[in-house]
Amino acid sequence: MKSEWDIESAIATYNVEGWGEGYFTVNTSGNVEARPLKNDGGSIDLLEVVNEARARKLGFPLLIRFQDLLRHRVESINRAFQSAISEFGYKNYYRGVFPIKVNQLREVVEEIVDAGEQFNFGLEAGSKPELVAALAMQKGAETLIICNGYKDPAFIRLALLGRKLGKPVVIVAEKLEEVEQIIRASKEVGVEPWIGIRARLYSKGSGKWSPSGGENAKFGLDTTNLVAASQMLKDAGQAHCLKLVHF
Repeated sequence: MKSEWDIESAIATYNVEGWGEGYFTVNTSGNVEARPLKNDGGSIDLLEVVNEARARKLGFPLLIRFQDLLRHRVESINRAFQSAISEFGYKNYYRGVFPIKVNQLREVVEEIVDAGEQFNFGLEAGSKPELVAALAMQKGAETLIICNGYKDPAFIRLALLGRKLGKPVVIVAEKLEEVEQIIRASKEVGVEPWIGIRARLYSKGSGKWSPSGGENAKFGLDTTNLVAASQMLKDAGQAHCLKLVHF
C-alpha cells in the first residue's frame, strides 16, 4: 500500500520545483539536493554536507554557497538575451550589470565578474565603497560600471576619476541638480563624463514595481526636467556625453 506521504508529495507541498527552478530538488533519500548546473552537472545532498560539517566540528548556522550556481545564472541570463537578439534581428547588444548592493561579499562579486567577463557583464554601484570595489574589479573596455543612488560631490568625483582612468563609468542622474553637479565636476577633473538620465514616465506598469512609474513616482526626471537637462548638456558642450536612459 502506498504511503500517504512520499517524495512527490514533499516536492508538491513545498513547491520545490517553483522556487528551486531545477537547482534544488528532493532526492530518492528524501533529502534536499542541490544541482548547481541543473542537469549539466552533478548533485549535492545537503544532509551529507551538514553531516560532514558536524564531523569537522564547524559551528551552526552554516551558510552554504554554490559558486557554480552563480556562474550558471550569469551565463543563463546572458545567453537568453543573445538568443532573443538573434531570433528577432535586434541590431544592438545586451550589457547587463550586477547590483553590488544585492550581495557585497567579495567571493560572490568576483565569481559573477569572472563568469560575466565573456559577456561584458558589468557592475552597478550605489555608494562610494561599492564604486571603489567596482573600479578595482571591472574587466574590459566594454564592461560597464553604472552609478546609481545618492550622489554627493565625492561620489561624482570618484566616478569621474574612473573615467579618467579609461573605465566605462556611467553616472545616472536622477535629479536636475545632479546633472549640473556632473557637468561642473567633469570640468574640474578635466574629463568628459558618461552620463545617464533616469526618466520618470507618466505611464505606469503593473506588478511589484508599478509605484516606480507615474507622475507621483519618487525617482527620475519628468518631461520638463528632461528638456532642461538636455539643454544644460548642450550649453556645456556635453550633449554627446549622454549615453544612457534609465526608466
